[in-house]
Parts: sequence; C-alpha cells; structure tokens
Amino acid sequence: MFKKPIKIKSNTQTKRSERNNFRDSILKAFPNLTENDINELLPKKEPLNILKVVTHNQTILNVYTIQKRPIVFEYEDKLFPTIFMLWKFPNIIYAFTTHQQVMSFITSGADLMLAGVVTPHPSTNLPKYGNVLENEVVYVNLSNNRAAVAVGVASQSSGAMNLANCRGKCVNIYHFYGDHLCTVEGLPNLPIATLGSPTWLRMDSYDNDFPALGGPTKTHSDILDINKCENGDIPDTPETETVAEEIIERSDGDNEVNYLETESTQDSSENMDDLLIFCFLGAIKYSKTLKLPVLTSNFFKLDMLPICPPTKNLDIKKTSFKKLKPFLKKMSEEGLVTIKEVKTGVETITAVNKDHPKYQAFYLTPEERPKKDTNETENVPSTNVIESFVITDSVVPIFDGHRKGDTVQLIDVRKYISKYVKENNLQDAENEKLIKPKEALARICKTEHSVAWEEVIEKVCAAMKNAYKVKSGVEEIQGKGKVSPIMLSVSVRSGNKKVTLIDNLELFGIRINDFAKECQHGVAASTSISRPPGKKYDQLLVQGNQVLFVYNLLTDKYKVPKKYIKGLENAPKKKK
Repeated sequence: MFKKPIKIKSNTQTKRSERNNFRDSILKAFPNLTENDINELLPKKEPLNILKVVTHNQTILNVYTIQKRPIVFEYEDKLFPTIFMLWKFPNIIYAFTTHQQVMSFITSGADLMLAGVVTPHPSTNLPKYGNVLENEVVYVNLSNNRAAVAVGVASQSSGAMNLANCRGKCVNIYHFYGDHLCTVEGLPNLPIATLGSPTWLRMDSYDNDFPALGGPTKTHSDILDINKCENGDIPDTPETETVAEEIIERSDGDNEVNYLETESTQDSSENMDDLLIFCFLGAIKYSKTLKLPVLTSNFFKLDMLPICPPTKNLDIKKTSFKKLKPFLKKMSEEGLVTIKEVKTGVETITAVNKDHPKYQAFYLTPEERPKKDTNETENVPSTNVIESFVITDSVVPIFDGHRKGDTVQLIDVRKYISKYVKENNLQDAENEKLIKPKEALARICKTEHSVAWEEVIEKVCAAMKNAYKVKSGVEEIQGKGKVSPIMLSVSVRSGNKKVTLIDNLELFGIRINDFAKECQHGVAASTSISRPPGKKYDQLLVQGNQVLFVYNLLTDKYKVPKKYIKGLENAPKKKK
C-alpha cells in the first residue's frame, strides 16, 4: 500500500476532543494496551497530528503521527499500528514469524505465504497459526528478532490455514519497514529495534536441547520443525534462498529490494547528553537555517535535529534533562544563548554568544556540517506572468504574418494595430487621436465613425481570447482565459477563531506543501491543505490572521508581482 510514493493532502493538529476520541479508539482496537501504555504512546505535551494521504492507487486514508513519526493508520474504518508502535508494544496483536530471507521479497511488494511461516513444533502445545480470524490485524516478525517488520491482515482464519496444508496466503501486507509511510513527514528511517528472537524460538541451553547420545531425552517447549544455527539464525545458503523464492508469491510492481538494518545502538543517559550538547553547539554555530529570534521548539526541530549524525538518534527523553526547556535553561545560565519568554509557555532564543569558549572551541569539518537543502525555495527566481491573446478569425487581417490560434502580447497588439492603421490610412486627418475604422476594423468596432485609439485597442483585444503563461523557478504553466490572482481571505471558524485562506498558489508554480511549511515555521501556526468543491487548485489554511506575513512571503521570497495578489486589505490593522 505504501511501497510507492504517497501524497499528503492535509496535515492538521488534533483538538483535545479529537485526541480523546482517538485515545478511546486505540484502547478499543487494541484491548491489550494499558492506561500506562496509552500515556506513553500519547504524551500529554506532544501534539497529535492527523495526515490525510493519497496512495499511488488514489486510496485516501488517515495517518496519525507523534513527533512526525506515524503510530497508527486508518484504512477501511480499521486502525492499524505501524511498526514503530509495535516496537514499543509487541504484544498488542498476533505476530506471524518468518525467515530472514523472506523479508527481501516482502519489501519488494509480496504478501506472506503460508509456506514461509515458521511455526512451533507440536510438542510445544502452541497453536500452529495462532487463533486469528480472517481479516484480523496482524504483524510479521523474523525468526531472529521479534520486532515488527510488516503489518497487514490475516488472509484467512487460523482454522482455514490449518486445513490449507501450507498452501496459499497467510498475511496481506499493507505496511512494511522501509516503505514510504515510515518517512511520511520527512524524518529519516530508524534502525530496526532489537527485541530478541520470539520466546518459543529461544533455546534453554546446549545440554537441554542436545542431550548426550544414549542419555535420557527431554521434551522441550522450544523444539522446532526447522534446522537452526547455534544463535537461532537460518544459514544463508543458496538452498535457503531457493526455498525462499519458492515460498514467496511476488506481486506486480518494482523489483527494488530494501535491506533491513538489524543493529541499533542503545545510548546511555550520559552519551545522549553528549549528543544533545553536540547538536546544540552545531546548531548555533553551523546551522544554515537559524534566524534569530527563533522559537525554542522550532530551533530543536529545524536546527538541532539536522546536526545529529546519521548513525545516531537524538531522543531528548533519554537524556538527564528529559525535556528541552531545562536543557536550554542550563545553556542560558552558562551564557551560550539568551532566552526570552514571549508569553506564558512560549520562549525564543534571541541571541548567541559567539565569544563563549565552548562556542569558539567547537568545530565540525565541512563534510560534517549541515548542507543547505537543494529543494529549499530560498533563492526562488522571480515569478514572471505573461498575459497574451489568441488570434481569432475576425482579427487575422490586422495581424499580418499570423494565423488563427497564434498568441500575441498586448505590446504587440498595439504595434500591429498602428501598422494596420498607417498602411490603410485610417487615421483622422483633423484629429490624430481618432481612427476611422474601415473593413475588418469596422467589423470589429461595429461602427465606421471615428473612434479613439484606446477604444480600438480595447475592441481588438475583446475580439480575441485571453491566455496566459506563468514562469517560475519550478515550472512553466500555460492556460486559457485571464490569470486568476492569489486570493488572501480571512474566515471565522468555531470559537471565533480566525483562519487565513490562500487560493491559486499552484497556478503560480508554488509548491503548496513547501509553502505550508514556510507558514508553520514563520508564524508558529498549524496549516492544512484541502480542495474546495468546484475549485481547480488546492486551498491552504493557516491558523490566525496571517495575511500580512503571507503577502510579504509571496512578494519578497517568491517574487510574485503585487498586482496578482488580492486581499491585503484583510490584514489586521495596526493598533494605535
């Protein structure tokens, strides 16, 4: 489902009532979760976002994220945990175990077949295929690691699987490690968690599992119907690869293979503190996006996290500070930065002390420093709008050398009319500001009486069809009719809350998702993207009256001509 790229239609932060409803839905969908589990999954001070995404086959579904990591997605009115959620709570749904070699086929888009499932030996008294119903939510793990690597639904019930004699599908895979859902909000993929092999696959000891010949035999609960190495892994031999190929049914699509990372580092509190300070110093000294003053929350997400080395994962909750505020308070007390409280609970970094010894001693090689994102729109070329006209049958005689369907600009319209008037001696002898229309020009002006120059030009333009061309640094857009300006409007929603609505951004070659992020970071407000009924382009919604900020962003950064932006009068009036 998420193997191919997905498109985000909207990204909104949930309200308290929506968050509570989601919490209840999670507890109902996964009864094994406790109150402590749900509190760990949904920390009170962490915002819960809901993304409306469109898959490659135009399926629309909801994805719920915490700290930009997806935890649950909703499909066909059913909640599915992501692999990240299952790494924390592996016992909330049933898991099918498969061989390591099978994973490469799953990442290529295949479903899990019954022949590829590792099952307990009958002597363990465990059900061979569990006790699941058809279409029940399940996940897949590997014989050497019980961390989830794929999520889907059971293709058939456990009873049907027992009767199938290892033939047919076991799990329809919807989501797997390394797909586009894992990085839906742009964060890099995490290394797969290490949780150890499934309990029923673990060996007690060599003596118990392999008693001496002639000695007393002992039935062990972990006897399996597969041959294993001493560490529980399956030997990587040509024979096992052949078996894996035989037990997997490939689905149509790309033949790309994503390889799993099976090692993860567990940073101690001290190491995590060192990593936090490293990212902080790197951000204040080398960040390409740091602009003061900056909100402390934005500083962490936009400046500190990009400094973190690719092989490590910065988790502030695993530090001795636990939260960002006490850490920045300590940095402020040491004199590295100046922090000011804008309003209750909202702090900004207003200055960096470049004379501090720690600042001066910190150094990163050019290779380690953050690179400027090539996709950033910082140096966006000016947006050039060219309005033109399409020549019709009635005006062809005036435009010598052109045919019906050709386009001409307004400045050329004036030149051709002047040329036509002079060649046919149509200028009024008594008043040079007037023209005496004849033949083709008389038919266009619908009169043979003297007409002013400007009126003639207006009549000729009206006899043609409008067209336009918009050139930007991203693309070139052509269209018929008059170019629609970017509309900035303010609407009042429930609770007397104002929102800014922005229309026609895409018409000017502006990527609406990038523009939404600019607004989020610039005014610290949530945004959402939707397509109003009957509209050709998506509409961007920004919380609060942000008309002035959006107007300045469009004119200063995106270089949109001011005459193509309407609605500046809706900006908040300055208080006297």
